[in-house]
Amino acid sequence: MVVESHQGWIPLLDRMSLAWVELVLSESLFGADSLYDACELPDTLVPNLQGSYSRVGLPDCPMWASEEDSPIRWYAAPGRLLRRDRLQDHSWIHAHGHTVADLEVIRAGLPGSWVG
Repeated sequence: MVVESHQGWIPLLDRMSLAWVELVLSESLFGADSLYDACELPDTLVPNLQGSYSRVGLPDCPMWASEEDSPIRWYAAPGRLLRRDRLQDHSWIHAHGHTVADLEVIRAGLPGSWVG
């Protein structure tokens, strides 16, 4: 499967079913509600992320909008969904909680400059 970016057509994922799962996760994450937040995650907090959240069983996914923000990796815990864009220091973390309390758990476990 390929997607059009400002760099032309780039490979997205090798199976359509994986692309649909990634699309549903993205739509769930960025839904229009108050249970979303984002921050830049310093490398020093990556062990917190990896210790508290399981990596979702999807391969690395390219960021269609910007090659510098690739790859995308998904993480989850009960009631919590996170997406990490890039693997460099200060990569963006996008977070969604099932409840306000779930979102607060994410913020407390990954203390940073949350935008919300």
